Amino acid sequence: MLSYHAAHELTQKVKFGIELALVAPILYLGLIVFVFTNDPAAVSAVFTALAATSPLWLPFFLFKYFWITWMHYVRYKFWFAQEMVLLEIQLPGEVTKSPKAMELFITALWNSSGEVTFIKRLWEGTFRPIWSLEISSNEGQVNFYIHMRKGLRSVVEARLYGQFPEAQVREVEDYTRKVHFNLEEYELWGAEFKKGEPQALPIKTYIDYGLDKDPDEEFKVDPISNTLEYLASMGKGEYLWFQIIMKARKKDEWYGFYDNKNDAYKDGFKKGLKAIMAAAAERAGSLVKDEAAKAQAAARGLTLLTPGEKLKVEAMEHSIEKLIFECGMRGIYMAKKENFRGSNIPGIPRFFDPFRSNELNAINPARWMASLDYPWQDFKNIRRNAFKKKLFFLFQNRAYFYVPIDQAPMFMTVEELATIWHFPSSGIRTPGLNRVASKRSEAPPDLPELPT
Repeated sequence: MLSYHAAHELTQKVKFGIELALVAPILYLGLIVFVFTNDPAAVSAVFTALAATSPLWLPFFLFKYFWITWMHYVRYKFWFAQEMVLLEIQLPGEVTKSPKAMELFITALWNSSGEVTFIKRLWEGTFRPIWSLEISSNEGQVNFYIHMRKGLRSVVEARLYGQFPEAQVREVEDYTRKVHFNLEEYELWGAEFKKGEPQALPIKTYIDYGLDKDPDEEFKVDPISNTLEYLASMGKGEYLWFQIIMKARKKDEWYGFYDNKNDAYKDGFKKGLKAIMAAAAERAGSLVKDEAAKAQAAARGLTLLTPGEKLKVEAMEHSIEKLIFECGMRGIYMAKKENFRGSNIPGIPRFFDPFRSNELNAINPARWMASLDYPWQDFKNIRRNAFKKKLFFLFQNRAYFYVPIDQAPMFMTVEELATIWHFPSSGIRTPGLNRVASKRSEAPPDLPELPT
């Protein structure tokens, strides 16, 4: 019943930029025309049989699409009823904590409340909180933001101050509303991202960089520094925005119904682990010619993993114990046409390069402008222009789950998220990075007071 990656499969390229969503209907239509041309009686018999048996299958078909329409309707109502807020975080002047502190903060965002009963999910259309962690550069000024439900603001502020007491949080006007995007004045390039399979295999995290050990400033190698330098390089009239839209991972779901038998994340973990073990067994068995010895060597091959394979197994077993978020990630670069620099575009597909390695996973661009590689995919830029408008709309509305669009997510642990989105140490002095000007402290206890 559940097709968790259906949205992704529909946009897969077969070869040379030919997409399944475009090819499949043409192939089916061609097949029908071919059969009808060669044997019209067979086609007529098939349609007659379908009509005769329609009382059996048509109610199920209609109910399916009625249910999808109903769930869209009630979720739209719930979505419009939510009051959202954008919080800007002014970074502490001194950040001495490792990204582990951010991991603890993101763990506090793992909230699955609001859709406990089937009445709330299926009748009222409620869904769990959706968060958007954002880093934006507006003409080179780099800011960290959290977009969220207004009712959860006090909880988020308390958890954030608990880890970063010197930070400052304030509600601000949505920066995406200040740019009045239109195709006549602006140029835009953007992409969404996907994680490689198996998704239980993590990207290179802050632990791999040794940042969990709180090294001295001069020895820190923080992967987020490359990202911040890229963001800060924007000039006048240029905007570079990045967001992680996420919700707590519960179970595989089909329009309000949970699947208690399958789990896309854990099934991927098992499949990836099995593939590694099978490769090791096959490699060990291929070293001998005798069949008996080959079987024995293949059995021992399970323990003869290469260092890279051992690293993958350990990384997956480490990640499977962490809290998981379902995530969508996107980045856009936008400027007025006279300010637009094409040299800034390659930085978006390479946004996650600091977090990839040969042994671990990677995050790569997957949709929108990144999917238009061949000229026959886009006649006179019709699709490209439509993508620009839709991508800006989706970014502005932080839309990825449920309404107004529902897309196949990637799975990210709290450790991975804290690696990508954390406050840089005070040793990173990127120009334009918004930090608190001075350290706050309590007044001395013996400070004299004015008479009342």
